[in-house]
Amino acid sequence: MKMGNSLRQEDFERIFKQHLKIETYSKSIDSLFSPRLKSKINYKPYYQRNYVWDDHKATYFIESILMGTEIPPLIFFNNNTDIEVIDGRQRFETIMRFMENNFALTGKGLSVLGQLKKKTYDDLAKKDKKIIESFLDAKIRIIEFALVNEPPLDKFLEDRVKKEIFSRYNTGITPLKKSEIDNAVYDDDEISTIFKDLLKSKKQLQNIFYDTFFKSRKEIEPKVEQTLSFIRRFLVLPKYPINSYARGHGRTETLSKLYDYFSDSISDEKKAIESFILKVEYISRVKAYSDKNSLPINRLALECFLWGLSVIEMEEVSFEYDDHLIKEISEYIAENIQFYSEQDSHYYKQVIERYSTTAHFFETKFKVLLDVYLNGGTKNTLRTFQAPPDTMTKLSELESLRLNKPEPTRNSIEDIRRVMQRRRFLVRPSYQRSEVINITKSSGIIESILLGIVLPPIFIYKREDGVNEVIDGQQRILTILGYIGSEYIDENDKTVFSKNHKFGIRKPRILTEIESLKFDKLPEEQRNKILDFQLYIVEIEESKNPNFDPVDLFIRLNDKPYPIREHSFEMWNSWVDFEVIGQIRNIAKQNYSWFYLRQLVKSKDRDRMENEELITALSAINYFEKKKDQRKYLYIYQKEDRINAMFGDKSYISQLFMDVTENSHAKNDFIESLKGIESFIKKLKYIVLDTHKTKEELAPYLKAELDTLFVGNRDIKYSKRSMQDFYIAWFLLKDINMEMIKYHRLKIKSELKEIYTFIKSLPQELRLDNKGYDAFMMKAKTFKIKYQKDERKLKLSETEKLELILKQGNKSGLSEAPIFLGDEIEPDHTTPLAIGGKDNLENITIAHKDENRKKGSKNEI
Repeated sequence: MKMGNSLRQEDFERIFKQHLKIETYSKSIDSLFSPRLKSKINYKPYYQRNYVWDDHKATYFIESILMGTEIPPLIFFNNNTDIEVIDGRQRFETIMRFMENNFALTGKGLSVLGQLKKKTYDDLAKKDKKIIESFLDAKIRIIEFALVNEPPLDKFLEDRVKKEIFSRYNTGITPLKKSEIDNAVYDDDEISTIFKDLLKSKKQLQNIFYDTFFKSRKEIEPKVEQTLSFIRRFLVLPKYPINSYARGHGRTETLSKLYDYFSDSISDEKKAIESFILKVEYISRVKAYSDKNSLPINRLALECFLWGLSVIEMEEVSFEYDDHLIKEISEYIAENIQFYSEQDSHYYKQVIERYSTTAHFFETKFKVLLDVYLNGGTKNTLRTFQAPPDTMTKLSELESLRLNKPEPTRNSIEDIRRVMQRRRFLVRPSYQRSEVINITKSSGIIESILLGIVLPPIFIYKREDGVNEVIDGQQRILTILGYIGSEYIDENDKTVFSKNHKFGIRKPRILTEIESLKFDKLPEEQRNKILDFQLYIVEIEESKNPNFDPVDLFIRLNDKPYPIREHSFEMWNSWVDFEVIGQIRNIAKQNYSWFYLRQLVKSKDRDRMENEELITALSAINYFEKKKDQRKYLYIYQKEDRINAMFGDKSYISQLFMDVTENSHAKNDFIESLKGIESFIKKLKYIVLDTHKTKEELAPYLKAELDTLFVGNRDIKYSKRSMQDFYIAWFLLKDINMEMIKYHRLKIKSELKEIYTFIKSLPQELRLDNKGYDAFMMKAKTFKIKYQKDERKLKLSETEKLELILKQGNKSGLSEAPIFLGDEIEPDHTTPLAIGGKDNLENITIAHKDENRKKGSKNEI
């Protein structure tokens, strides 16, 4: 790191330790979105990802506001000229879009106020002004950062400060998995509760589920929530036509509605549960038989036969769960194992194939027709499940549902610890997930506390039985308890410790002096700072909010958060050197009309920065190639009937960007790699353009031709671009120079089409034993050699020069001016090496030195 960078790092640390002012306050929506204040707010600064919420998520959020539900705070940075939204862009922009009538509320997004479906802001204002008044009066909590007693920062330093704050408010956010959301939704469901108790009390049953239907990773303790999600899905899957299930669209919502119907209408829970467990144990015996007899089998086949047993039970077929049927099922699966392949198992064709194969066994064995379970009967049944409930919340009842909520109170960590030692807190209610935060993220939270950075509020439900139930903020509390070494109460009323009990600090970004220190090793001043740190607590009292549902708030705060993947451009955009990020975004933007991974076509499409990620990945591959990096950064491999390509590990890019951000040499080298990708894009443009096009016609033509190139011999209607299409193109063109591309562009285009046709559907004889991969690499090698620039190695002797001059009739090979041995002369390639000329005597003439130098490397094409 250069001295300038070192000084900037010192300034950066000093700002966070001494010059950061943090203020918390609330504003009504009416005030926050007033024209004057809104004009000062930059809600989409360059380091933020794009707006990604769909209309359903946006609707769900607006419904939360209408119901008075708590929402997370907005994080602002005030630089005295304008205010930037550091965290909360999706929420801010959703409110703004709603107020500007940019979307109507959707039925799918409304979980309580279903009668507001298709209503816009103006529709509501006309129909019931009271609703809009409540909406405008709703309070939004704000945490605002500003610099005090500090002169204006240079752009690099200000960039780092804002990105550091952004990073800290995204530290510790571990998105809920589907099974964890389900755990909350079905917390009071009787069937789920019975199964949950069974799985916890009978370890063997949990192991049967895990060993039979989950990937075998013995070192990981199976989670009950995952098993419960699996059980609910397969309890109702026989009631859902497989062709509808395989399409995937609305699958989750429909299965959820089917389960609600199943759960509400079942007359004998005990019988249903016993029947399901019987089938699961029987299928586990099928697996045991196959394993014992070395017959191929996998979890997908076992899932299908669990479905099949349920289906013939619904058809009221009488049969015995005997050993003979186990043998028949095992042998049938072994004979048809190709239909249960785990490759691309979620695709429509593969889902239909494996369930149809399974149905064929039961139809043949028991002489029944199961087409209705595969293709469905009428659609009326599904419509019934999807119809709105009879008891819709009336608008007149809305006021009674609103939360009676006070402003947040402030409690020190010492106060919270003392209360928890009186057993007044329930940190993990039954609907909450287990502790998932890692030590590095936990360390970031502790460092934030020591820097005085305000943490988002903890949501507490004060139950009438005196217990304080943590609805949201569990991971923050567990981090603090773990670091200071205090116990907490779990949902079973047992005293337990955090998973990271008494952990040491790992990788602090600012307070580097506390690296590896545990709480008891900190200086007394810092220990007191932690214990005195004020946490904001939002308390919701059961006595004042009799209709409040803590599970609903938990889900609203955690469901579908559209998390930012750790190694993605959305994340890199938030912390990498802004000049590098700016160049990547510019390249993506300049070529978006034809060189892209995804284009926004429909109004509901959202930009997840995939095109910028494409440019980044290609530039990283280019960088690693130039550096001769030993890691496997680009995989090209055969997968059944096609050749695929993928980036080795995106964490390599994150590591590279850490160097780029901190080291000027690495930054310069990466910028050179970006220029290399601009050159690659230019090459591809030369190749796909093979006729005259006006400025208006150019982009659509380039787009269509690139699609045609990438699709090979497949139907273009059912194909879309993928990263691997671009990786293959880079691999084939990287060593071919620009002049060669220009001169041979038509032939190269034709040959590339042949190669893409080959790799998209390998000949039948090349689909096994990696033969297709070997054939592709041979084709690639032949292609590259054909367009490889010959090296300039030939050195002519005086005799050879004289022979060439005499052969030329004593005339220059360039100007035909008289030329003699003894003049200042140079050899010149008749066909330039840059366009495929060979470095041999047959391709050389002798010319005067000055005219050859004047010509330079110009090629007459």
